[in-house]
Amino acid sequence: MSLVYQAADELKSTKTWSEFCQKRGALSTPKTKSKKGSIIQIPIEDAITTELGHIVRRLRRQLPASHMLRAHEAVFEVEHQIEDSQRTGRNSKKADFLFYSQIGDGAPEIAIEAKPLTTKGDIDNRYLAGEGMGCFFTTDSPYSRAPVAGMLAYTIDFGSGSYKADIDNALGIYLPTPLHVCDVSFKFGSHVSPITYSQHDRAALNLSPVSMLHFEMVFGPVVIGPAAV
Repeated sequence: MSLVYQAADELKSTKTWSEFCQKRGALSTPKTKSKKGSIIQIPIEDAITTELGHIVRRLRRQLPASHMLRAHEAVFEVEHQIEDSQRTGRNSKKADFLFYSQIGDGAPEIAIEAKPLTTKGDIDNRYLAGEGMGCFFTTDSPYSRAPVAGMLAYTIDFGSGSYKADIDNALGIYLPTPLHVCDVSFKFGSHVSPITYSQHDRAALNLSPVSMLHFEMVFGPVVIGPAAV
């Protein structure tokens, strides 16, 4: 995740962000933000994911041969098709990120699903819904059978900043009730902050509980100009 956060920092740098915003498919159609009185465009989820994937793979290739990720043949994939006994090809479900080691069967891996948050309502309606964290608990092609998985919030900051506290509150009333919810400390390069951890039962999948790590990256909307009066 240090590389992913490093990739996000690079993407948000002035030059790279400007180039990203000029790409076809990077931004939503223009819309009016009534409270601000501005016309804005919002960076699109799969565009952010794609760009992070490109940058992460380049950063991975630049690591010295002695680095842990090189020694364990770590691979970074985006839009990874889930292997399943019932689905294949265009019918396969896709996890936004899959990071894994190629050293032996049962090597570590983590699947991460990303969801954009433009309002607090998106936490319940998207992030924690069936198309978000629910993808790890469905009996129809669950996104991972590994003991650890992740959610990644692409928070679009309209002035409120991080949604971490709101995600924590939503997990507190999430059903089925998580086995545990707490903060864990991680240092991802220059990013030092607690990450929300939640543990969830997977009896319906005949699997041991999964530990979910809740990551967040904050992006700004693109302001085109003032709305017409």
